[in-house]
Amino acid sequence: MFKPAVLGFNNPKPDDEFLKLIEDFSPYGVILFERNFSDLESIVENIIELKSASPNSLIMIDEEGGVKSRIRREHGFPNPPDPREVAMRMSLAEAEEAYRILGSALAEIGVDVDLAPVADVAPANHILGDRAFYNDWRICADYSAAVIRGLRRGGVMSCAKHFPGLGSAVIDPHLATSISNAPVEEFAEIHFPPFEAAISAGVDFVMTTHLRADSLDSTGEIATLSSRIVSMIREMGFSGLILTDDLLMGGASGGDNLSELASKALSAGHSAVLICRQTDDIRNVLESLPDMDIA
Repeated sequence: MFKPAVLGFNNPKPDDEFLKLIEDFSPYGVILFERNFSDLESIVENIIELKSASPNSLIMIDEEGGVKSRIRREHGFPNPPDPREVAMRMSLAEAEEAYRILGSALAEIGVDVDLAPVADVAPANHILGDRAFYNDWRICADYSAAVIRGLRRGGVMSCAKHFPGLGSAVIDPHLATSISNAPVEEFAEIHFPPFEAAISAGVDFVMTTHLRADSLDSTGEIATLSSRIVSMIREMGFSGLILTDDLLMGGASGGDNLSELASKALSAGHSAVLICRQTDDIRNVLESLPDMDIA
């Protein structure tokens, strides 16, 4: 049994308090950031400690390539370039091989899940910048699928993000709720196809984001808390796990406390919630969540 949460810790090493937390609650996963290591040796040591405290928790990390890489080439890691550069300079076969190499390197140090690819369709001047492959859904769909195949061949799981399509919106959800005025036809014809391609390629996870799209949910609920928007992922034939983006982001709050947010997100159909920092009330939050047997 798991607590349906993916947790982050605040320091270069997991402290005794965090190790006791994950030992007691067995969260579905632990997510790593740059703040959690100084070099490859330290990240391996930290993963060993985390796995010792909670053997069944998956180790997750954002290794999209380029600017959004937690472990970088200066650490001696084989990162691909920014996804936009990958799409511009690599064939699909070359991209798949680049992410196979990345996946193999991640698996070797004990990472289970790479939270990639970004399946959003967006131009270079968008808030996503070069994290998106391109502003053409066909290119985004093809390269998202190539990344998923490569990571799987390398031995790690993948996650398509940020559903229902952050490229349709303005405002960075790290700061405040993203707003999309795109009509439902634009989502169906442009923003959904890369996620459908990811699902066809066998992606393991899909991540939603803190985006309000009234054309998809007329109640104005953000995707992270919207059962209607989450159900659209299932309607695409996805049977894997659905994650929220970090509930500590500015775009998620809406006045609710963390326990309320997590409960609402799970009730909306998410499999697990991301909470990417230790908070003073994190133990109470986990106690409020149901135990789940996540396959």
